[in-house]
Amino acid sequence: MRKKLTAKLVVAIGILGIAVPLLAALYLAHSQSMEAEMRLADTMVVEVLRRTDAAGDQARAAYERLRSAPYSETCSDQRIALMRDIDMASGYLQLLGSVTDGRLTCSSLGRHDPPIALGPVEWVSALGAGIRRAVDLGIGDGHRFLTLQKDDIVTAMHPESLIDIFVDREDIALGAYGRSGARLLSSRGYFDSRWMKHLGDAEQARFFDGRYLVSLRASTRFDTAAYVAVPADYLRSRLYRVAFLLVPIALVLGAGLSFGVVKLAQQRSSLRTELRLALKRSEFELHYQPILELATRRIVGVEALLRWPRREGETLRPDVFIPAAEDYGLVRQFTEYVLARVALDAPHLLKIRPDCYVSVNLASSDLHSGTIVESLRRLLQTNGIAPANLVVEATEHSFLDPVLARRIVTAIRELGVRVAIDDFGTGYSSLPYLTSLQTDYLKIDKVFVETVGTDSATSEVALHIIRIAESLGLKVIGEGVETEVQAAFLRDHGVQFAQGWLFHKALPIEQLLALLRAQAKA
Repeated sequence: MRKKLTAKLVVAIGILGIAVPLLAALYLAHSQSMEAEMRLADTMVVEVLRRTDAAGDQARAAYERLRSAPYSETCSDQRIALMRDIDMASGYLQLLGSVTDGRLTCSSLGRHDPPIALGPVEWVSALGAGIRRAVDLGIGDGHRFLTLQKDDIVTAMHPESLIDIFVDREDIALGAYGRSGARLLSSRGYFDSRWMKHLGDAEQARFFDGRYLVSLRASTRFDTAAYVAVPADYLRSRLYRVAFLLVPIALVLGAGLSFGVVKLAQQRSSLRTELRLALKRSEFELHYQPILELATRRIVGVEALLRWPRREGETLRPDVFIPAAEDYGLVRQFTEYVLARVALDAPHLLKIRPDCYVSVNLASSDLHSGTIVESLRRLLQTNGIAPANLVVEATEHSFLDPVLARRIVTAIRELGVRVAIDDFGTGYSSLPYLTSLQTDYLKIDKVFVETVGTDSATSEVALHIIRIAESLGLKVIGEGVETEVQAAFLRDHGVQFAQGWLFHKALPIEQLLALLRAQAKA
């Protein structure tokens, strides 16, 4: 009897040993998958709202500019030309025109004879704009346009332009909603009007209605809201199918993965602690890589680069500890650390070369926080450092929120500090945003510099970047120059400045000062 009980207990423990981890894993995988999909929905709804607000901003700006124009005739040549200029500068607007008795008499396309009937206004928004959602303007292969009319001025846009994102996720529903009219402005997939009741007077809401994970976001500037809905049934069924197929190996892999996750967490926790202690102990050093004028090979500036010579003798690469610092929320402390070291080093450098400048790298979060402007203002109070002696660099990825980034960049340039876009060509920059940012330099990433003059598929990218910079009136700095061939190519194609190991590697401040003194004596 005891052997039977023991055997049953062993079997029970064995079953539990398999079932409990498996069920726990399924539960955690399900809940984490749901949360991941909700985060995706939040990301998408922010983008839909950004597009809706941007379209509204362009429509309002077009109205105000056309309304203030000093043209007495509604359809004069000058007024039509102005409408055309406004239309061409507005990415979301397809047409801007004048309306008389519900008919479009002229627009950025010219005079309309006979006038185009727009149909009745469906509703008037809280800001006084008359909304029509499906107007046939006789252009674009029968496309229907969303129009906004105020007084006798109307703007038209493609509804799809508000939601033309994540086209590979057809199962996800999304759209823009006119709140006062309680109707859709643009939509894709399923929509339930009852979702909007969850928003109320709040700016955002997220919930699960039994069928969909829904994220809502209300505009703070217009009478609109955006929604994204992820079908939970599809998510769950797919999760369970995959999990069922992986059951035979789930426990073995789960044990190994759990061990790996624990070890990784310990390492990450250890690195976080090391970074904090290294900041307190001032273990990080700044090295400075000279930036030269290609025509004269004269040093005109230096880029401040962070280095970490650890106490164990190992040097951890910046591409390892900088992203880790961003993950741990230490970017602000690192930026302040770098600026403090520049405040100590720069006066010595500028005493030898007053016309030189120091270039400092900013993180993406720096360009989304006004504190960086105050930090730079304090740096400029350092004796011997003038605004002309300072340049800040930010990668293309730092401008993902172009409105906020533009405001911060403008404030930085008002201090007299110049701004460079670093690693240009490796990210995504919309040319209208690039123009509005009013930066001073473009830096061509070294991955494109190293292929110039070769048969590589990316060998022409550097030329395109140079042409973009020329059209915007920006100066160009080539990064990672390692051969005379590369230097000659850049110089011959109008690039003014360069840096790289062909000239100098990044140097500690003492070696940099010695180099500058030697050049001053030459």
